[in-house]
Amino acid sequence: MGTIVFESLLPVFLVIAVGLGLRKSGLVPEDQWHGIELLGYWLLFPVLVLISLINMDLSNLDLGSISKGYLFAVILQIILVWLMRRPLHRFLGIGDRSFSSIFQTSTRWNGFIALAIAAKYAGDQGLAIVALIMAITVPVLNFVNIIVLTICASEQAATVRTTLINTLKVPLIWGALLGLGINLLAIPVYEPLMVGLDIVGRAGLGIGLLTVGAGIRIKAMLDAKTTVLIGIVAKLFIFPLLVFAGCMLFGVDGLALQVAMLSASVSTAMNGYILARKMGGDADLYAATASLQVVVSMFSIPFIFWAVSSTV
Repeated sequence: MGTIVFESLLPVFLVIAVGLGLRKSGLVPEDQWHGIELLGYWLLFPVLVLISLINMDLSNLDLGSISKGYLFAVILQIILVWLMRRPLHRFLGIGDRSFSSIFQTSTRWNGFIALAIAAKYAGDQGLAIVALIMAITVPVLNFVNIIVLTICASEQAATVRTTLINTLKVPLIWGALLGLGINLLAIPVYEPLMVGLDIVGRAGLGIGLLTVGAGIRIKAMLDAKTTVLIGIVAKLFIFPLLVFAGCMLFGVDGLALQVAMLSASVSTAMNGYILARKMGGDADLYAATASLQVVVSMFSIPFIFWAVSSTV
């Protein structure tokens, strides 16, 4: 088990390191990374989720239990982190701008990393389980994080209707819904079209990991204050415990449990940095926390896999 986990993690973090090296070396200019991220966001990532869910074998999975168990943990994490707002301000002097970044880095998760590790560890079935978890959590997390940023950091009020519309515009959600619908309704897809989609989708893994690496900010890590520890502990240690509790509560086990724990254990999404900068949050704190989470997760993910393996 340990060798399998290590060999699943190593290529993922090596590609992330390559992304960091490409940006730092200037081989790929700084201003071109945004275009690469947009390509992944609008095309590669949604197509990868689409084909993963189309090919998913649903006969051996209890979709209801996985969905309920993971959503239970997500909602509980949202509540717990939000309840930290006043104590953090009172005892540590952390203002709302910084809290908005703590909230984001404690609740968002990096699907690129989870998909890549799951693909190596469990093949197409692992990919599909991560895609399913993304389908049920991304809308909730996007909606809640925008609301929190609006309350804590933004000078412009955002209505619930506007936030909901913006959330529904996320292409990944539509890729997930379309893929799940085609699978559940057993709609046939023309084979050459599937091959083409597969080629495009597979490119999403590599591109996604490279952009994760490019998003790492060494200076922000070195200048980081102890505040970053809150997001690291909440995301990489507390949230996996909540997911494990949710899975146990709803009877999730076997491969589904392992992949759910993997999804819970990865670092936060890099794109939250852009949202923090755009909406007035503490972008520097987000960059430092997200970057350090990637480094810490290299060690925490194997530990969590080891702990879970003893229960399945």
